[in-house]
Amino acid sequence: MKTGIEIKTTFFFLAIFLIFIKPVIEIDSQQHKLKWGTHFFNLTPGEYSIRIYFRYLWMPECGINQIKINVCEGEIKRVSYFMPPWIYSKGKIKIL
Repeated sequence: MKTGIEIKTTFFFLAIFLIFIKPVIEIDSQQHKLKWGTHFFNLTPGEYSIRIYFRYLWMPECGINQIKINVCEGEIKRVSYFMPPWIYSKGKIKIL
């Protein structure tokens, strides 16, 4: 049985320029620069710190937000990250 975290990253539909920018998903400081969409991370049981952001112009951590999550054996936790239209705001992150 799988154990891990599934993370879905999306953005406001009119912020079309974000298609060309890859968000960074950090799990316990390990960076994963991936396309917008749904990604699964196979992990061992435990507590994890998740930070999601993207680099935009002069801002190295645009839309940054974070959450801590506890994963048990055989469990898949689902997390969503949504970037609203205002580029200077935090992305909305939550456990589903």
